[in-house]
Amino acid sequence: MARTPIHPGEILAEEIEAAGLSAAELARLIEVPANRVSMIIAGRRAVTADTALRLGRYFGTSAELWLNLQKMFELDLARAELGASLDRLPQRASASA
Repeated sequence: MARTPIHPGEILAEEIEAAGLSAAELARLIEVPANRVSMIIAGRRAVTADTALRLGRYFGTSAELWLNLQKMFELDLARAELGASLDRLPQRASASA
């Protein structure tokens, strides 16, 4: 069963709310434009390596967490878009040992 893609912005919105911040306040704290944080929360922008480092530092997580959330979102979207056509692609035979 396919997973529903969850944009990292949904997780970021929860973290911001738990911290009692607004998106603009977080943006000021991590020194990025406010629209970067707002667009990530809205699901219209991806988390970049730069942003992942800043979010990781602020929230005390790893940058990899934020990049992995982005990667999983993109893979889930691609998997849903490709659907059964992915299964029809040939697969390289494994080499004999």
